[in-house]
Formats: sequence, C-alpha cells, structure tokens
Amino acid sequence: MNSPGTVDPGSFRRAVGQFATGVTVITVQHGGHVHGMTANSFTSVSLEPPLVLFCVIKTARMARMLPDVEGFAVNILSDRQLEISRQFAGANKEQAARTVTLEQGQIAPLLPGSLAAMSCRTTAVHEGGDHWIVVGEVVALHEPTTSLQGPLAFFRSRYCDLVEPSTPAEAADRWANADMRIYHDEWSAGDLSDPAERQDPPW
Repeated sequence: MNSPGTVDPGSFRRAVGQFATGVTVITVQHGGHVHGMTANSFTSVSLEPPLVLFCVIKTARMARMLPDVEGFAVNILSDRQLEISRQFAGANKEQAARTVTLEQGQIAPLLPGSLAAMSCRTTAVHEGGDHWIVVGEVVALHEPTTSLQGPLAFFRSRYCDLVEPSTPAEAADRWANADMRIYHDEWSAGDLSDPAERQDPPW
C-alpha cells in the first residue's frame, strides 16, 4: 500500500479501472465544426434539476471549445458502437465527426443508434486537478424508437460485454430496484434512528 501523498499514477489508474462503466461520446457544435470525444468519466448528478457531468483533461481540444459553446450532447453508446467509440477516442476526432453519421440535436449533434442521448446546457465548470469537471443541465432527452442491444461497457481499460442472466433462476436471484439504494447521508455507530424514517434517494 502506498503511503499518503505517494500514490503512483499508474497504480491509481489501475485501481479506478476496477470500476466498470458505460461509454459515452460527448459532442459539441463549435461554429461550423463538430467535435466529439469518447468518455467514460460521466455520471448523473441531480434529478431536480436534471444535471449530469463529465470530465475532460485540460489539454484537450474539447476543453478549449467549451467556453465558446452553449453546451454539449451526451451519447450513451450501445455494444454495436464499439468502432464509433474507438474513432472518437483517436487522435483525429474532427475527422471522426465528419465520417460518422450524425443527427441534429437541440444543442449539439447526436449519434444515431445510441442507447440514449441528452442535450445539455453547460451550467458550471469546476477545477479537478488536471481535468475540468463540466456540469450540464439536461434540456432534452433523445431516446431510440427501436429496440437495441446492450450497453458498450469498459472495465480494466478494455471494452467488454455485459452478460445478462441466461436462466430464470439467475434472473430471479438479481436484486430488485428497491434493493439497489445508495445512501449519501452519514451513519455512525451510535445512530439508532429507524431506517424506515430515513429518506431514500429519488431513483
């Protein structure tokens, strides 16, 4: 274990890589150009108002464009969009935006075939070490009209498949939504309050 203040960047990257995520492409409309980047550092923040965030390294072209645009679009990729993810993760992302089919969104272009997409108006940009933490309010949702495959997943710095239960017994063993709660309030050893009286998060 590292001592305080001596965390090795490579070790840190491997540690956070144990947290499996989905994959998104963030797009912006900058003048007459479309720019996009692949990101798995994306999360929802609030339901009221609907807020999301993503993180972008300060040296990225996306970071230089953000002050000049109204907002961005978040495209949540399906497992059929692996090549699109690779294109927008490459060096020439403007070329990727020209070669990939895009649709007009409310604020920025959208990737058809995504599991879902969100048009977001930038509300805040915060310091986050060598990254910017970009917060946006969702102003429009763009959901597919046809059924799609599963999500494109990322784990240990690799793309991977999300495996659904294959038998009724496995499916029955899964937690229900009511069981999957994350509490953000604090507990202590002496906290004997009735959990039934505590307010659950809204999701």
